[in-house]
Amino acid sequence: MWIILASVFVVTAAYSIAAILHAMLWRNDDLFYEYGRSWSQLLLRMCGIRVTLVGRDELDATSRYIYVANHVSLFDIPVILASLPDNVRIMYKRELERIPLFGWALKRSPLIAIERERPREAATILQQIVSTMAHGTSVLVFPEGTRSEDGNVGVFRRGAFSLAVRCERQIVPLAIIGTAAILPKKTRKIHGGDVTLRIFPPVTVPAAPTRDDELRLLTDVRQIIADAVDSQL
Repeated sequence: MWIILASVFVVTAAYSIAAILHAMLWRNDDLFYEYGRSWSQLLLRMCGIRVTLVGRDELDATSRYIYVANHVSLFDIPVILASLPDNVRIMYKRELERIPLFGWALKRSPLIAIERERPREAATILQQIVSTMAHGTSVLVFPEGTRSEDGNVGVFRRGAFSLAVRCERQIVPLAIIGTAAILPKKTRKIHGGDVTLRIFPPVTVPAAPTRDDELRLLTDVRQIIADAVDSQL
């Protein structure tokens, strides 16, 4: 187990250095996404994690979406980055920027830093994401806000759905099944195994939605994901 963890550290450090150097020499966001995808694929292979992607045909390669996914493990992000046929911006805790190399690479990345201790920044972050969507980039949101304790899909926050309304973008529900057993919350032991990433058909935001429409959208999307995830526990 320690050999795997040490290997993960070395690989992550190497990719971080490469990403930092490229960010310093060439400001190319597409290249950063390629680094992220390659790092994730290698990480999954090293840890013996096999991902089955279901529903790839639901996506239009020319469209940009707001992806909404359940969250149970630190491996959720590598699974999505390695498997999803789209470049997505992800929100991360700003405190991660203090991690040597990895955090420095995050700081230079096109990803979005947030500070949970400063909820007043939410409006600024939302506007930043809206601007990003206007320039043709997809966004990934974990609306539970934190990893599930028991693997079940928790309560969804409104952020992703308010974002969809403002951006007038479709929401794509993503169900991540199996990562809870790979690396459960509050553990450091990695178990190889099979994971399924299921892409559901895009959900269209109603025209001129009311607050009730937005809440109904939240409920419907959560139910789609919960039906796929909770039934496997």
